[in-house]
Amino acid sequence: MPSIPTDRPAVKLRPPLRDRWRDVGRPPRLMGVDVARGLAIFGMIGAHVGIVWMVAGPEGPDIAALVQGRSAILFAVVAGISVALATGRGQPPRGEALRSARLRMGGRALVVLALGLALEMLGSTIAVILPIYGIVFLILIPFLGLRRRTLALAAVAIAVAGPSLLALLRAVTLAGTGIPQGIGGTAVDFLISGSYPLTVWLSLVLAGMALGRLRLDRVRNAAVLFGSGVGFAAVGYGLGDAFNGTVRGWLSGWDSSSSSLSALSSAGTSSLLPESSSPIGPDTRGYLERLSEVDLGATLSQAWGVAPHSGGTWEIVGSGGFAVAVIGACLLLARPLRALLVPLAAVGSMPLTAYTAHVVSFAVLVSPFALAPGLASGDGDPAVSAWFWIASMGVLLAACTMWALSRGRGPLESVVAGVARRVDLPANERGPAASLGNEQPVAR
Repeated sequence: MPSIPTDRPAVKLRPPLRDRWRDVGRPPRLMGVDVARGLAIFGMIGAHVGIVWMVAGPEGPDIAALVQGRSAILFAVVAGISVALATGRGQPPRGEALRSARLRMGGRALVVLALGLALEMLGSTIAVILPIYGIVFLILIPFLGLRRRTLALAAVAIAVAGPSLLALLRAVTLAGTGIPQGIGGTAVDFLISGSYPLTVWLSLVLAGMALGRLRLDRVRNAAVLFGSGVGFAAVGYGLGDAFNGTVRGWLSGWDSSSSSLSALSSAGTSSLLPESSSPIGPDTRGYLERLSEVDLGATLSQAWGVAPHSGGTWEIVGSGGFAVAVIGACLLLARPLRALLVPLAAVGSMPLTAYTAHVVSFAVLVSPFALAPGLASGDGDPAVSAWFWIASMGVLLAACTMWALSRGRGPLESVVAGVARRVDLPANERGPAASLGNEQPVAR
């Protein structure tokens, strides 16, 4: 009998490893942005483990301090660029596209916030950055349709006025000095005066959105970013040192600057009140009497701090310029060094996954489970923390590269994208219980 032909599904052959390696970071992705994001993640890991370079000498701590504050700021600027790339690139979304972008941003924000809170529940000593990003992404929703110039002006206004207004507000409300009406509760510390104050991160993310509206795939624009970033860094750090009377204050550690605005989060303005009462009992003096003792000069000096994590305007300008210069350099180097930068770009393409893996491993090894607490001990052997940092980077480079080559998008990034798509589904696709009207499907 003649054989009866059967329709068999075609076998989809996986491209060879060389082709998959070559395709990492190809458009629509910008490999240079992924590389910059990967550097930011590695810098934050270095800050968390307390790295001190394995090079003896007085310059060692200063060199290691380069990762303090600046890594998180680089992460914030790149986050803004990513938001712009996901919402129209050079053209702000309009109409149905804007509605869809806002819904998806809300979904992403809630997932990032939930993930950040879960990581904080591990009880590690890391100041987890994800919760504030979840809040910032929610605040960004009204900004998604704005033009590049408007975004840049908003970023500048918040960076210049935000820290000063916050410092004055904390001064006039006598925050942290025993006055019940003084601002300084848990929510205020989290959003405004904690490790990641909103006045800093919102301005940086908005600046990143403005940059993301540029044609970053053009060499000329990348070169302009690099040059302007170097200029802003020089101006911000130079004027910051001059304003605060410091020498290389922008390389100081977390606690070394007397002009740190973040000091207000732990002590309020009590440090500005030379005769304030003991924190054990409330101060019974009148408001005007206590207000007259506030040193407004010191208050404004704190608002214009330059040290890492100071939250001051000069830190925003200087470290923001440093971040822009790094991004410009990464965009320029991603072309000639594409093959070499694939592992670093793979880490940067899945930041939530890489950051979460680091926080979980830190909690297990260092704090609070402390299976190997000496790995990140600031009082231990400096070489140990440096090798732990190098090992952490090596593991992430290998794991993220293998995942990118085999699966593509990172696992947590897939969850975020899935939630964003689900939030953006038309009402009739969510089921009768979720229907809010007769919305039409969004063209994709």
